Amino acid sequence: MKKLILFIICLSLTQTTYSQLLPGTLDVSGMPNFIQSIDDVVMEAGLDDTAIGFESNFDATLIGFVLNPQLLLSSEIMCETNVFRYSVYIHTTNAPVGLTLEAKTTFNSGMRFPTLSTYDLLPLQPLGPRDLTPSNGGSYITVPNMGSQAIKIFEFIGCRTDIPIQFKIKASALVPGTPSNFDIYYTVVGSLM
Repeated sequence: MKKLILFIICLSLTQTTYSQLLPGTLDVSGMPNFIQSIDDVVMEAGLDDTAIGFESNFDATLIGFVLNPQLLLSSEIMCETNVFRYSVYIHTTNAPVGLTLEAKTTFNSGMRFPTLSTYDLLPLQPLGPRDLTPSNGGSYITVPNMGSQAIKIFEFIGCRTDIPIQFKIKASALVPGTPSNFDIYYTVVGSLM
């Protein structure tokens, strides 16, 4: 019996050693656009816009991640037969000092790709159901202005498309009044567990 258990453990370790993540494509469409009119500016001395904040539309930005086609297999077949856990991290660069950007999404937002998979029909799903789980319970998360501090905004199992990201911007009264552009970066990290 001990030999059988040892054999099963060795076989399992061998199988995980040869497993590998497959290349995929992250698609980001749309971008947040914030315009603050003079009526929105705090007029009281000593108050700051960081208490109010301005939100983008809920679906101003849509994100999707699918596995790349290989040989004669389409992305749909690749995503159906290869299910992994993906975490999406976000950070900005060149944001003005005094400006805070926050991001969020909701539970199970977006669309599974493909909609129905053989993985969904398994009685025991090793990674859990193909759901999306936002970080911070779906509340806003402050986006760092530095790549070395990128923060996880959500994770999902399997491929997924049309995931809406809502942004909120809070600007200190000390932020220069000139128009600012800054870059938002998304990073996808895949894992087998």
